[in-house]
Amino acid sequence: MTKDNIKGFKLIKQSAKGENLCGITMLGFCYHNGIGTIINKLKAFELYHKAAHLKDTIAQYNLAEMYENGDRIKKDINNATCWYKKSAEQGDNDAQNKLDLLKNKNKNKHNSCKIN
Repeated sequence: MTKDNIKGFKLIKQSAKGENLCGITMLGFCYHNGIGTIINKLKAFELYHKAAHLKDTIAQYNLAEMYENGDRIKKDINNATCWYKKSAEQGDNDAQNKLDLLKNKNKNKHNSCKIN
């Protein structure tokens, strides 16, 4: 961990405490990847979840990936699909691509979006 990463983490944390949407998402990213702090996937999930509900497309995408991969949470393709869809509806092309892949992979399964 470099001094710059630690300083950046502290600044992002302050931004998130001020309810800055980008700050919340970036703090989740820091926890998810261990930037300026130790990796804490559950904390990342909580922060992505909060920002996703506030309509941050990056948080929605990252949350969907965590659901898709079962990244320290229970794997849930339905929730992954729902969050990719929400992100794609806001113009995220990567989310649309993931959504298309999941739809093709799970053609015979019924998916109804029930977001928690």
